[in-house]
Amino acid sequence: MQTYLDFCSRFHHYSMRNIWLILLRKPDASMVAGYRKWLSMGRYVRKGEQGIPILAPIYKKEIDDKGKEGERLVGFRTVYVFDISQTDGEDIPETPEWTSSFQDEGLTEKLVILAESLGIKVEIVDLPGETQGVSSGGKIKLDPAAGTSTLIHELAHELMHQGKDSSRKKQIVELEAESVAYVVGNYLGLEELSSPNYIALFGVDAEMIMNHLGRIQKTSAKIINALEKLENKGDQDD
Repeated sequence: MQTYLDFCSRFHHYSMRNIWLILLRKPDASMVAGYRKWLSMGRYVRKGEQGIPILAPIYKKEIDDKGKEGERLVGFRTVYVFDISQTDGEDIPETPEWTSSFQDEGLTEKLVILAESLGIKVEIVDLPGETQGVSSGGKIKLDPAAGTSTLIHELAHELMHQGKDSSRKKQIVELEAESVAYVVGNYLGLEELSSPNYIALFGVDAEMIMNHLGRIQKTSAKIINALEKLENKGDQDD
C-alpha cells in the first residue's frame, strides 16, 4: 500500500484542459508522465513512440513594490508526456485492494438484526461509483457487492459518528469505523479484510490509532458482545 501511494505521489497532477488534451490524443491513456519522469521511475519510452502534447505554464519572476519576490503567469508552452503503455522497464506496484468483498450471509443477517434492534434500518441498493456503504443517521445503505465488513463499518459510523460526534474530521471517523470493522471482522474470522489499506488511504499513522484506541475498543466490544448474545439466543431457541 505504501509503495503504491509513494509511486502515485511522484506523478504530476494535470489541469482539466490538459486532461482533455490527453483524452483527445490518446483516449485509452491511464497513467502519463514526461520522458525524464519515466526514467526516474525506472522505465523508458520505447523508440518511435509519439508523445502526447499538453500545455505547461511559463512563469516570470517579479518583485513587487514592497520588494517581495513572486511569479506571474506569462504564457504556456507545449510539452510532451507519454502513457505507461508507451514505456518498458521496471514493473509498477499493483493497485492495492481498498475494499473487502467477502460476504458471510449468516453474520450479515445477525448484523442486520442487531442494527434494527438499535433502530437502524439497513437497505440494499445500488450505490454510485465505488461507494460500498453509506451511514445517514438511523439508516444504512449497502451496495449489493459490499462485503460483510462494510456493514460493520457503517454500523460503527452509526454508533460513533452521529449526533454530537457528527462534526469529527473525516480522517478520524474513517479511522475509527474501519478499525472497528477490522477488529470485529478479525475476531469473527472474516476473510479478505483490506482495512490496513483503507486506513492508509487517509494518511493515518500508528499514533492516531493509539489516540483513538479507547473508542475503537469500546465500540468493537459492544458489537461483538451484542452478536454473541444473538448467537446464544438463537441456540436457546433451537
